[in-house]
Amino acid sequence: MPKAKISRSHIIQASLKTLSTCQSLEHFSMRKVATTLDIDASTIYWYFANKQALLQAMADEITAEIAFPNAKLNWQEQLRQVFNNIFDVYTAHPHSAELMIETVPTSKVRLTLINHIIEILVKAGFSETQAFSAMSTIDFFLTGLIIDLSKEKQLQSGLANKQDSYAHTQFQQAKKVSTDEKLEHIQNSLNNQNIHSPKFQFEGGLKLILNGLMADLSPE
Repeated sequence: MPKAKISRSHIIQASLKTLSTCQSLEHFSMRKVATTLDIDASTIYWYFANKQALLQAMADEITAEIAFPNAKLNWQEQLRQVFNNIFDVYTAHPHSAELMIETVPTSKVRLTLINHIIEILVKAGFSETQAFSAMSTIDFFLTGLIIDLSKEKQLQSGLANKQDSYAHTQFQQAKKVSTDEKLEHIQNSLNNQNIHSPKFQFEGGLKLILNGLMADLSPE
């Protein structure tokens, strides 16, 4: 029988803690979770049939932290609020964006969130098809940006510590080419990345998407 002090909740929390120390979701394992809990890996199987089942539970736990938007706001502000909430929760849990991609939304908590976002758009006047497409577009942008920023952070860390000399050389080469060839937009982009926070980049992109949605909804 499993140890009395171990519970499903303990395992999920330990799994999130373990994931935060991994370089990527690919490096996460049930054996590492067992090490975090100081138990035998076989104990985890009393609660989770396999690694995928554990990942699903971790995704549900993270989703449960996402607050729904204020229903009194207009639909654009509701979307801004809920996706900003998602962004904050995802960035608080390393590799959570990867985790969402690698799991299927089958639980009440995840399906309810998706349903609520679609409902905001349908009430605004979009069709079910348009609403699902709009939600998916924002979600792809959000998860893709977070994963990209995470990879970029790892790369920059390696560059700063000069752990990857080839990558460091390539980065310097990119800066040289953009300067020599007077590629001003590339130079501006590189400078802006260093100035603006990830949240600022996300909000800027989200604003562009919402402006497009408003234009699509407006009568010609």
